[in-house]
Amino acid sequence: MFSLTKSGEVWTLHYEVSPLRRLVQVGAGIAGLGVGIAESTAGPGPVGRLAVLLPALLCVGVMTYWAMSDASTTVVFDLNARRVEVNCWRPWFGASRAYGFSDVALFAESCSGESVDSWEAFIKPRDGKKIRLGSETANRNERIRSCLEEIRRATGIAET
Repeated sequence: MFSLTKSGEVWTLHYEVSPLRRLVQVGAGIAGLGVGIAESTAGPGPVGRLAVLLPALLCVGVMTYWAMSDASTTVVFDLNARRVEVNCWRPWFGASRAYGFSDVALFAESCSGESVDSWEAFIKPRDGKKIRLGSETANRNERIRSCLEEIRRATGIAET
């Protein structure tokens, strides 16, 4: 869920996944893993440990990546200094990054899947790499889009 807080000339856009959603995601992953293990060991004949352990480790790795890809993100817009600082808790993100308002674009785009439609917010520096800030389901997209529009009006940051 996105939230925008304003403290004078410093605006903070924060993205955090609710604990309930994270619990449901991890629970569904563990349940799927359990069903897979039960199905693989139910067949006739002995099953080697590697035949069960390797897919289980692969599934745990995918679940861990999936859970970490929705780690919290904070973007601080300093209106006086005309700087934006992006801080993300994803392990592969590294140290926080700072840019000038004129060096970035701020936008949201629709990401349609087979079962769920969502909107993802991005900040795009001049180097062309997109930094994913977070996502909202399609029925809650107006919230993030209005926050991004308000930030763009106040900062002059481009849309794409």
